Amino acid sequence: MKLFIPFFVLSLILTVLTHTTLGQTDTVGMQSRLKEYVSYLSSDSMNGRSVGSLEERAAGKYFAQKTKGFRKSKLLSWEFQATKKNDSIVTTKMFARLINNKANVTVIIGAHIDHIGYGDELSLSFKESGIHNGADDNASGVAALIELHNRLAKEKLPFNLLIVPFTAHEIGTFGSEYLSKHLPRKSDTIECMLNMDMVGRMSDTDPTIYISESDALFDHFSFPGVKIVLSDKSKVNLLDSKHFVANRIPSATFSTGMHTDYHKISDDEKYINYQGIAATVLLMENWLRNNSTEHQEGR
Repeated sequence: MKLFIPFFVLSLILTVLTHTTLGQTDTVGMQSRLKEYVSYLSSDSMNGRSVGSLEERAAGKYFAQKTKGFRKSKLLSWEFQATKKNDSIVTTKMFARLINNKANVTVIIGAHIDHIGYGDELSLSFKESGIHNGADDNASGVAALIELHNRLAKEKLPFNLLIVPFTAHEIGTFGSEYLSKHLPRKSDTIECMLNMDMVGRMSDTDPTIYISESDALFDHFSFPGVKIVLSDKSKVNLLDSKHFVANRIPSATFSTGMHTDYHKISDDEKYINYQGIAATVLLMENWLRNNSTEHQEGR
């Protein structure tokens, strides 16, 4: 039987959690920031953030700018080439932040920042043409990534954090593949990799976060006000997480679910559920604080 939780109850729970358990900012402030990030990344001026475009590069620089100002956080970047399905080669630049807590292990958190531009062969808007803004896919994940960085960079945690908005995802997950082969020095021992892909459309009537995991990272984890569904384990082997799974790094991918606007020109900011993104941020933060080191110690 499904558990239906009215969304005003979820909002109240998130507010209480943020003021007590996590205690850094209220969810109203968080949702305002998330809206700012998503609105910029999915605006028409970004032209759909296609791989190798000036707009994809601008999106990466936006991530760098919105995560600056933290003493322990170092900006990293890599420039590399990727091959599109039509065999053309594009050059892309990927940014990241390494939060150095002088720990022996590192957690990677990622979310792809590129989308499909005007669509081309990747579009599912078969009878229409236009900018594919990708508000949920995956401006929502990058917004959560920025928020997580800025919350976690303030504190001393028992692990380092590598926060990465992956490039060249839509044409073949080239960014995450590149990172898996070019990890920075402080990331030699990876505890786990957490990936967010489409976390902006949580249901109002049935608040659910879907997690596809390679190991039992979240098998016994719960979070107030949100139903966690461990489903479709194949996704962790299909998305950016797959390159880390191949290296035997425990990995998980988070999503609030598929919808009919996927890869269409209708995937716009006006449909984003910011309480849902905030819930995803708080759930991941809660797990990182309370469960990740336990998993590492058990390996």
